Amino acid sequence: MHATIEFERAIHRLQTDYWARVDYLDDAPPENLFTEDSVFELGTVVLRGRAELAEFFRRRGEASAAAGRVTRHLCANLRLRPLERDVVEVSSTVIVMTGYGALPVASSMPSVGDFEDLCVLSGGEWRFRRRKATSVFAGPDAPVFARSGGAEGEGKP
Repeated sequence: MHATIEFERAIHRLQTDYWARVDYLDDAPPENLFTEDSVFELGTVVLRGRAELAEFFRRRGEASAAAGRVTRHLCANLRLRPLERDVVEVSSTVIVMTGYGALPVASSMPSVGDFEDLCVLSGGEWRFRRRKATSVFAGPDAPVFARSGGAEGEGKP
């Protein structure tokens, strides 16, 4: 198979694995998909390194479980721009649906965000070195950090 197709599949898999972990469809920790020196900007929140990511995802999981919060992130418009042999810029648009309770849950208006990623081949695996999420549309259940004017660390994780 052509190397470009394998490369694109690997980056697509990184993206889909991340969203499956964030939506609790895969038990593996999302922070393991990042490099040790990663930076993740989520609106007003900036997370540096795997330890901060792990703490963020732990708190998010606890808050979601306590509230009965269910999310599904749909990733589309994936665009890849190879920079070097083992470095690629990736941009995508993500729609997130949120609801509370047992399946099927009633959902509110979705939120939409643009993601800009820098992915690197590290230890034989593609990982995020940098992720930046920019809110385009913030639904009523969007966390405070995804809305303009929110203070860091406030609101729903």
